[in-house]
Amino acid sequence: MKRVRGLLAAIASLALTAALPAMGTSQAAAVPATARPAPHGQGTCQPVPPGKGAPKDAAWACYKVSSRSPAPARTLAPAPRDGDDPNSPDSLCGKQPPDNSTRLAYCVTKGLKWTYLSSDQKTVIGGAEGDLAIYSRLKDTPKANWTESVVAILRKKTDNIPAVEMALLPTCIGQCAVTSGPVVAKLEKVGGEGGGSITYSSSVSKGTQALVRPQYHLALDILLPSVRLPSVNADWLGPQIRCDDMVGQWPGCVIPEHMANVTIRKSLYRAAAVTYEWAQKNLTTFSMGTEAKPLHRKQATEKEIDRRRDITCNLGPDKFVKDNSLVPDDSCDEFPFAASEEGGNMGSLCVDILPQQVGGVWDVKNVKVLRNGANAANAPCVRSHVTRADNVAAGRDEFGAAVRSDRIIDKEPFQVIIP
Repeated sequence: MKRVRGLLAAIASLALTAALPAMGTSQAAAVPATARPAPHGQGTCQPVPPGKGAPKDAAWACYKVSSRSPAPARTLAPAPRDGDDPNSPDSLCGKQPPDNSTRLAYCVTKGLKWTYLSSDQKTVIGGAEGDLAIYSRLKDTPKANWTESVVAILRKKTDNIPAVEMALLPTCIGQCAVTSGPVVAKLEKVGGEGGGSITYSSSVSKGTQALVRPQYHLALDILLPSVRLPSVNADWLGPQIRCDDMVGQWPGCVIPEHMANVTIRKSLYRAAAVTYEWAQKNLTTFSMGTEAKPLHRKQATEKEIDRRRDITCNLGPDKFVKDNSLVPDDSCDEFPFAASEEGGNMGSLCVDILPQQVGGVWDVKNVKVLRNGANAANAPCVRSHVTRADNVAAGRDEFGAAVRSDRIIDKEPFQVIIP
């Protein structure tokens, strides 16, 4: 994956998260305990060790990690702008869960703040602010491996702080491991950035799946000319990821929180796409692959799927009658798919339709109902006159590709989208 080159546009305010657990260094342990409580509203604060070169009157060093609120983001990936891609950094970064992820990508963003306070715990002596983004596109790295791009950028800094540092130390919960990292970024100039990449892997075996989750340990430091001030650490979890070796030729990973989808475009699949759209809009009682009533994959051999397709199209008293005068190289396109739990219905229960192109446009309003139209709302299936080429390309090839891409395992729900 190419290195991420930018970060979110500056956001005026930071949403304060829960106070971070403090972990002092040996220097911090040597500081006599103060009788006064630490400052409030500044994150986690520690007394500044005397004689270490901190700015004059600096009594407290405070660190804050904040969740970002949803806000427009500029491009994080290399040019050109890829905001039309729902899996791009530009579409995901700066948003809060679940909007900061899709089935195949995620972006975790945090606001970072370093502050010096005086002994009155109110007067700001100096400080710095920055952003952190952790982005991954799961689809780009198969075989149950994935890589995160990490970028920290400095947004503001007072002159009395030479530099700040961010160290991201990842771990992975579950049947997974971190195979690279940590990432350390020393930030000295406003607008400057630093970062790197983190690689994970899961050892799922054939026919199994595992739920795994990245966990991040973040250490923030204020750097003085020759020493560090005591660091403060924070921990949080990334998205839950499912890795499996149950689909396709090799293992892979997705974010199961997001439903899989099969996209069938009218520009590519013509009458087939119109068939599925018409079923979704007219067969309203049973599941037809909408978000509210998804289909569920049925894992079966090609022979078993063909048998289920025959039940719908070729067996029983109401066999589908091909008519090449209506459609060249006519074929029976059944929906729901025979490879779904909802498919394999008796053909006598289906509504038979004929999609038609009018004025060069394929549209559901041009569909002609040939049989069982009066029972459309309660019908569990539709049979449609579609060229064999479009039938195979949409119902088998496109659906099969989506099963592999979105890693749709047996009995998992999926949505059929007709753009």
